[in-house]
Amino acid sequence: MPWNTGLQSPQLDIAGYAGTYLRVVAGPGTGKSFALMRRVTRLLEEGVTPETILAVTFTRTAAADLVDSLAQLGAPGATHVAAKTLHSISFSLLSRTAVFQSLGRTSRPLMDHERDTLICDLAASFGGKRAVEKLIAAFEADWATLQHMATGWPTDPTHQAFSQALTNWLIFHRAMLIGEVVPLALSFITNNPAHPDIPVYDHVVVDEYQDLNKADQALIDAIAASAAVTVVGDEDQSIYGFRFANPEGIIQYPQTHLPTHDEVLNVCRRCPQTVVSMANNLIQRNTRLAPKVLNPYTQNGPGTVYRVQHASVQDEIATLAAYIDSYLAAHPTIAAGDVLVLANRRLIGNGVRDALNALATQRGRTWEAQSFYFEDALSETDAAEGFALLTILVDAEDRAALRYWLAEGHQTCHANTYARIRSHSEQTGASPRAILEQLSTGSLTLPYSAGLVARFEALVLRLSGLPALTIQQLIDNLFPAGNAATLSVRQAATTAALTATTAEELLNGMRTLITQPELPGRQGNAIRIMSLHKSKGLTASVVVMAGCMNGIIPVIDFDAPVGEQNRQRQEQRRLFFVGLTRSTDTLVLSNSVAMPRADALRMGLRVTWNSGPNTPLQASSFLAELGPQAPATITGVNWRMQLGF
Repeated sequence: MPWNTGLQSPQLDIAGYAGTYLRVVAGPGTGKSFALMRRVTRLLEEGVTPETILAVTFTRTAAADLVDSLAQLGAPGATHVAAKTLHSISFSLLSRTAVFQSLGRTSRPLMDHERDTLICDLAASFGGKRAVEKLIAAFEADWATLQHMATGWPTDPTHQAFSQALTNWLIFHRAMLIGEVVPLALSFITNNPAHPDIPVYDHVVVDEYQDLNKADQALIDAIAASAAVTVVGDEDQSIYGFRFANPEGIIQYPQTHLPTHDEVLNVCRRCPQTVVSMANNLIQRNTRLAPKVLNPYTQNGPGTVYRVQHASVQDEIATLAAYIDSYLAAHPTIAAGDVLVLANRRLIGNGVRDALNALATQRGRTWEAQSFYFEDALSETDAAEGFALLTILVDAEDRAALRYWLAEGHQTCHANTYARIRSHSEQTGASPRAILEQLSTGSLTLPYSAGLVARFEALVLRLSGLPALTIQQLIDNLFPAGNAATLSVRQAATTAALTATTAEELLNGMRTLITQPELPGRQGNAIRIMSLHKSKGLTASVVVMAGCMNGIIPVIDFDAPVGEQNRQRQEQRRLFFVGLTRSTDTLVLSNSVAMPRADALRMGLRVTWNSGPNTPLQASSFLAELGPQAPATITGVNWRMQLGF
């Protein structure tokens, strides 16, 4: 259909604007995706070559959804539009230009569990593990904010020495920090603007601009040097401070890109009016560069909102599962995939998942519950060990995986002994694996190497039966069903296996799922459970926000300076705002007043040691900021009685 069919302003103005720079400030649920699709549809209908249109999205799922939606609209050439993430653009560019090789680098990402061995290896020279963690954070911040491009960087002698040691470790282990990818691509384009491998676009559309860091935003400018650019964002939804997001970029865009035309989308067509009121009351407590009000859609009803407090986390998990089961039974037209559970601690989220699946089995339900905590999939030792085995199975000389295997289970990661192996490798050119093989056979001797040799021999034994296994047998062997420690990584493996025919494809798919944020779409007959961060861009009839306790949401480092604490609180408030605005009908805000001390420690909460086996908890401070339209809090027991479940 024609691109402007049924369009009214401001969506019509967004789709039809023909100038060089367009900024769209779009609140949650205001129809930005619809407007962007119509804008791209107009370009295609006007004869713009699809390959010269770049749509930059935050996730691979969003990119695929955009192309699918364009095709459904009948846009000519929709499947040839370049819809990509910045990371995929960067990897593609750097691979084509062999920049990694010219820098002596390898594009293989360093996983979190492998990063721990890097910290071990550098700890002795740089003041211990905590000091190294801070130095790595500073290094990544410099790359994300472009400080690494400053003349003479870094200026501090300790940072200079650390930067060199870190880079040398990564080069030796043939890996790179994920945060290096975009800055390296930016550096290449900046220094080689006429290189034939750099793609040229006529139109660039960028979604979630507020979640990009300075390096990301600079890369957009470099790629779009001669293109018409549309950026879409909202400072109130900037939730990726850990990636050094630069929400100021969307506010300052008209000053840095002249001339920029502005459009605002501020009518929330998604959410019930009560939720819109609560969201406004919450977010207005932030210090905002460009304050705005999210207006309710007059045709939406008030919706249903519950605030519920439970005696314990165990009670919370059981009660939420019972409510969801009861709700779906009472609303047969609502698909299980239209229920979204948000929990910022996987212990709670996975607990709800397990309780739901137990109820489904007991009561013969046709739905299931799935959790999506892939970012934490390798946080357990059994999971990380299985992943290391898969990595070495695919590449016997993978140094980062081998380093993890050798270090696993040892407090100092055998750092001193491994340093001798690395030194011998650098002197002789033999790989760490080859040296370990020599040590194992006795053809080489290095002091105090018995512990590492034993670990290596255990690796060889463990690998011996793996090559003959099918993909499913490999998953069952490395990530056994029924092991709570491997449940999340097993789900990632099962998902990757849908398109994998070899162990290498399985490994690459799992790496992508774990290292790149994704938006799980509607899962049909599956209830979706995930963190608030992962919910960005999702919509559901029923949204349950579990674990709304201080220390979980918000998380504040009270040892940090007051200014940093305030920054953290404001970003956590934006995260809560994002969670609230996923709902189209029903919203449940849930918290507990106690949990076992061991669980509290696992979740990183502050523990009162004289409180007995249970740690007392407080409701999230954000629950008191929702304004007069928010309902009063009721107990879980009274909620069950009130609704009869």
